[in-house]
Amino acid sequence: MTLYSIALFFHIAGALGIFAALALDWVGITKLRGVRTVEQVREWAGVYGIVRALGGASVAALLIFGLYMTAVTWGPTGWIGIGFLSLLFIAVFGAVSGIRLSRVLAAAGSGQGSLGEDLRRALQAPLFVASVRARTAVAIGVVFLMTVKPDAVGSLLVTVIAFILGIASAVPVLRQGSLRAQST
Repeated sequence: MTLYSIALFFHIAGALGIFAALALDWVGITKLRGVRTVEQVREWAGVYGIVRALGGASVAALLIFGLYMTAVTWGPTGWIGIGFLSLLFIAVFGAVSGIRLSRVLAAAGSGQGSLGEDLRRALQAPLFVASVRARTAVAIGVVFLMTVKPDAVGSLLVTVIAFILGIASAVPVLRQGSLRAQST
């Protein structure tokens, strides 16, 4: 057992944690889009404390141990640089949609009964679906980079394709949101 193998373990555990946080986010968004009462909002809002803690700890592990492995073994490479930028994208895009979602969840407050139309519409914002799908696709793209280790151009191409596929998978939801906005 070497320090590198221990770092690799924690790096992979961080990646698994990111996927677990993304899965919880995906389920939470799906469930919140269908809620009808304030009580249901509060029930599903609890998932996001776990998402924030797990996601933050996982990103930290991925970065700390990834940087260590880069310093002692890999040095600067295209796939590591693009992977790092992709991780930043995932974190920033997750924070942006997470802050917006937190505001919507806070607006639900401590009320009871049926959810108001404004809150229901806010919870159904296509941004949340597009965000989690794009972040998941980019994360899968990073796993490809870590496995295949392409050069910088290939790494960038893989990441752009992953992002496009993630957004494309949300197009039906984005269209629904656009149609709903046009009908009001």
